[in-house]
Amino acid sequence: MDFVIQWLWYLAAFLLGSLAAWIVAAVTIGYVSEQEALEAMPGAREPRDRS
Repeated sequence: MDFVIQWLWYLAAFLLGSLAAWIVAAVTIGYVSEQEALEAMPGAREPRDRS
């Protein structure tokens, strides 16, 4: 039973860490539409040479 309790603590710590990382990423990066993201990439819409 000790193993199960320890495993649940590790699972809870992992979930809380993942949630904290997601919140930090969501707050610092911000939302950008797909169109804005493509416009921000130089040369993204130019045809590529396939030789």
